[in-house]
Amino acid sequence: MEKCLSIFIDESGDFGKYDKNSPYYLVTFLFHDQSNDISARIDNFENHLTQIGYKGHYLHTGPLIRRESVYEYMIVDERARILNSFMRFAISLPIAYRTFIVKKKESMQPFSLISELSRQIQEFLFAHSKMFEAYDKIIVYYDNGQKQLTGIIAVLMNYYNVEFRHSVSPKKYRLFQIADLITTLELVNMKRQENAIGKSELHFFGSMNKFYKDYFKSLLNKRLPD
Repeated sequence: MEKCLSIFIDESGDFGKYDKNSPYYLVTFLFHDQSNDISARIDNFENHLTQIGYKGHYLHTGPLIRRESVYEYMIVDERARILNSFMRFAISLPIAYRTFIVKKKESMQPFSLISELSRQIQEFLFAHSKMFEAYDKIIVYYDNGQKQLTGIIAVLMNYYNVEFRHSVSPKKYRLFQIADLITTLELVNMKRQENAIGKSELHFFGSMNKFYKDYFKSLLNKRLPD
């Protein structure tokens, strides 16, 4: 039987000039070995969402924390209930991830950002080459949101037998939404470390100690080392 690895890719930020309101660029690779069937877990999760009144809900973690978009009229407890459900689902899955973070500087040009991000991803791929080489095929899922990132992925993963699924909708894949969840929490943790937490994050999580203890710490078991 062909061994296949799925990689769901999510990003936060852009390749534009430094902005004090968005000083980081993050990319998350979420890995799932397709031999580990998660269909039953997904079915159970869908049933759970239906039972709590959020049938088929599509999670977008950033707007949920900031009380934007469909979350505009939801109180904290309601939004926390949704996020907690997705967190429990994520922790239950046989997945792993790695988030790459570039701290943008006022003097940083787009080329420098691309170079630094490429370096981080390339070093990670090299360090874990045996893991990737164990698979007959690697399927990369990315919504093709940023051409620069698409180019980096295509070049750096060219060594492996990769099949790219471009222009796929995150709404159709729960693992895409988990990748988005991870990226957002990694961003909040970076802001926590640099004492740059905003009012919306503090209002939602209560405190950064609570954020780390109740949310971020549980993700660390899923994070692959450098």
